[in-house]
Amino acid sequence: MLKVCNSLGKKLEKFEPFSGKVVRLYTCGPTVYARPHIGNLRTYSVEDTMKRYLLYKGFRVRHVMNITDFDRTIMKEVRKTGMKRERLTIRFEKLFKEDMSSLGCIPAEKYPHVSQYIDKMADRVKALLKKGLAYKDNRGKVFLDVSKFPSYGRLVGKRLSGSKGKVAWEEYRPGRAGDFLLWNPCSKGGQGCGECFQSKIGPCHPAWNLQCAVMSTETLGKRIDLAMGGRDNLFNHHENTRAVVSTETRQEYAKYWMHIRHLILNGRKMSKSKGNAILLPDLMRKGFSPRVVRMLLVSAHYKKRLDFSWELAGGIKARFRKMEIMVGKIRKMDGAGAKGIGGILSGARKNFESAMDDDLNIPKALAVAEEFIGKCARLPLSKNESGKVLALLKKFDSVLACLPL
Repeated sequence: MLKVCNSLGKKLEKFEPFSGKVVRLYTCGPTVYARPHIGNLRTYSVEDTMKRYLLYKGFRVRHVMNITDFDRTIMKEVRKTGMKRERLTIRFEKLFKEDMSSLGCIPAEKYPHVSQYIDKMADRVKALLKKGLAYKDNRGKVFLDVSKFPSYGRLVGKRLSGSKGKVAWEEYRPGRAGDFLLWNPCSKGGQGCGECFQSKIGPCHPAWNLQCAVMSTETLGKRIDLAMGGRDNLFNHHENTRAVVSTETRQEYAKYWMHIRHLILNGRKMSKSKGNAILLPDLMRKGFSPRVVRMLLVSAHYKKRLDFSWELAGGIKARFRKMEIMVGKIRKMDGAGAKGIGGILSGARKNFESAMDDDLNIPKALAVAEEFIGKCARLPLSKNESGKVLALLKKFDSVLACLPL
């Protein structure tokens, strides 16, 4: 039985989707203004491994990943480069999908784009205002009234008051702690400033908090089984997405939440803005294959930080090569046969599934596969037994996608 540490409640829970064998999965996708770095790719690789394991267990996975093709960061890059927004975002979305494909990530069922859902966002704002769940300030900005959602803060593990304190972030209403921005009308009015979207209720800048709430519910429905993303999305983005949907529906938006810890470099989170980003092509130019990179990215448990170093990367590469040599040896075997091979096969499968069922312990599952390879490489396997070993390794790799096969 698969168990996951649910961020909503901070405890290990049996994974039981709402609809039996169908899992509705929403993962936060890229903001396409630059190529993803390996810190981003760590999150996507873990999410893909979770998806693959659900498929391994016989679930049907309806996976949606958003593409943010409009926000302030993108418009800043537009001003910097002089490129049109559409051209800039198409270019980096293509590079994102190339890197995902290189790492063996299974494409999402749908990739909703912010630019495609502006009017749907306008409709949601109108509905929230009509129900008294949101309000306008004197400049026409629309905020969610968090006092209408008493469990706000449960995801992050903090209770926030709607009547005391002051939140300093720009997307929050000064003096109304917790009330956050949903809709920002263009200050220029009329035809807008050239950096906003036209909608059925006028030129605007739809807030990030609203975007995922609308795109996920429009593609997957009002309740989903699992939401995943980087730990930096826990607060305030995921807490706010949860509030937007749950305030209106009066039920929890997602049954399970899983958050992946950062990849760090020299003690600092990897970030494009900090100038310490390492890209997949950087590693490939240094002789690291995409499979080695993926093995590196999942080599620490998703709830632990991954401290990147070139020494670590070199160690993973050597580990991969050693397994590759042993797999090559198994592939050529035509011996007399190994005593107890049936028990070895069933034991390896049981240990692999036990590791994955234990809150997606990918490093342990990888170690099980590695130990199994080493053990089988030392046995006088017959050709038939060799085929069974390789078939089980392919089964493991349908989840890990980083074994040397």
